[in-house]
Amino acid sequence: MSKVSEISDDKTDLPCNITDSHVRSTLMADKGNEAQLTSWSVVDFTNKGDNYISVVTSVDVNFKLQGIDHKTCYVVKISISHDSKGFHDINNCFKMSEMKFYEDLVPALNCELKAAGQPSLRVPGCYYTCSEGGHSLIFMEDLRGRGFKMHSRHKGLDVAHTKLVLQELARLHSASLLLQARTPNIPLHQKYPYLAIQWHSVTEDAFKLYKDLIIGNVDNAIETLELVGGYSAAIKWLHYLKTQLDALADHDFEHPSPFTVIVHGDTWINNSLFRYNESGEPVEVMLVDHQGSGLDSLGNDLTYFLLTSLEGSVRHQNTDAFLDTYYNALTTVLESGDLNIPFTLEQLHQEYMKQIPCGMAFALMVVPLILAEDNDTVNYYELPNEKFQEMMKKKKEILTKKILHSPILKDRFTDSFDELMERGIIV
Repeated sequence: MSKVSEISDDKTDLPCNITDSHVRSTLMADKGNEAQLTSWSVVDFTNKGDNYISVVTSVDVNFKLQGIDHKTCYVVKISISHDSKGFHDINNCFKMSEMKFYEDLVPALNCELKAAGQPSLRVPGCYYTCSEGGHSLIFMEDLRGRGFKMHSRHKGLDVAHTKLVLQELARLHSASLLLQARTPNIPLHQKYPYLAIQWHSVTEDAFKLYKDLIIGNVDNAIETLELVGGYSAAIKWLHYLKTQLDALADHDFEHPSPFTVIVHGDTWINNSLFRYNESGEPVEVMLVDHQGSGLDSLGNDLTYFLLTSLEGSVRHQNTDAFLDTYYNALTTVLESGDLNIPFTLEQLHQEYMKQIPCGMAFALMVVPLILAEDNDTVNYYELPNEKFQEMMKKKKEILTKKILHSPILKDRFTDSFDELMERGIIV
C-alpha cells in the first residue's frame, strides 16, 4: 500500500495527522472488510468563513475491491484542543456531542422513523470517529458526490430553501418525540446523558466565555444601532438582554415542556447543504455540524435559524407560513408513528415568540460572521492561545465597522429589530 501524502501541499497546518489506520478503518466501515486500501491523500476544499471552531478537510482514497480499482472520498472534521480553558471546555463538549449524535442517536432516531414508515434523517453518513491527544476526528460521507453544496451565507435563504430546512428540523424533532414515547418513564437525558450537557455552561470557564461572547456581540450591536440611529427602544431591549443570560442558559431537564426535543443547536445557514434540480431549484437538504445537539426547546432551533439565515423581507413576510410548514411536517411524522402532537399550532407560535430573546442572543454572534468578508472571518482554532480574548475583541471591532458599510445591513441586521418592534417584543 502506497500513501500519496498525509497532508497535501495546500493544507500544511492540520492540527493533527490523519493516519493509515484512520483511513483504513473508515474504508472498511464504508465498503466492507474486503476493501483494500492502496493510497490516499488529504485534499482541502473549504473556504475561510465556512467553518469557525473546527477544521474540515477531505481525504481522497484509492482502494481495491474484489480485484477492481475504485476511488472514493470522505469529509473529515477535526476538533482541536485550546489553551483557553473556556474554549477548551466548550470544544470538548462539542466534539463529544457530535460523536454521540452520530454513534448513538442517529441509529435510534432512524429506527423510530423507519417504524413510522418515514425516511431516515437527512444527515451525512458517519463511518469512523476517534478521539486522541486532545483532538478528535470524524470521517463522514462526502455529500458533494451526491450534488449537495453550501448556499452563500451572504445572500440569505429564500422561501424554498427555508421550507426544506424547517421540514427537516421537524423530522429531527418529531423523531426525538417518538423516541421518548417509546420509554415514557425514562427521560432521554437519562438514557443518553450527554443530552443534558450544555456547551455554554458545561464548566464555569465555559459559561464565562459564553457570556463574554454574547455580551461583546450585544455591545457591538448597540454601538451599530446607535450609529444607524432611530433604534432607542431596541438599544434599551439589548441592555436588558445582557441581564438575562443566566436565565437563557438555564434548562430544567427534570421537568421538560411539551416543546423539549433533541435540537440541532446550531441551525445557521452554513450548517445546511442543498441539492438542486436541473432548473436550479432546491429539492433536498442535509443538516450537518451536529456538535450543538442536545435537549432544548424546539423554539430555539427555529428562532436561531430564522433570525440568522434569511433576508429580513423573506422572514418578515413569511414567518407565520414558515411555522405552519414546520407544524405540518411535525404532525405528519408523529401521526405516522401513532403519536399525538403535544401542542397546538397556536401554542407553537407562542413558543416561537417566547424563545426569540435566546435566538437573538445567538443571532448577534452569527450575523457579524455572515456579513463579514472571508478575510475578516474568525476561525477560533487559528487564534494564538495567549491572544484569544485580545484578538476576539479586535475582530469584533473590525466586523462592527464592516457592518455599517455592508449593503446587506438592513436585510440581515436592522430588519430583525424592525420585526421585533412590530411584533411588540421590543417596545
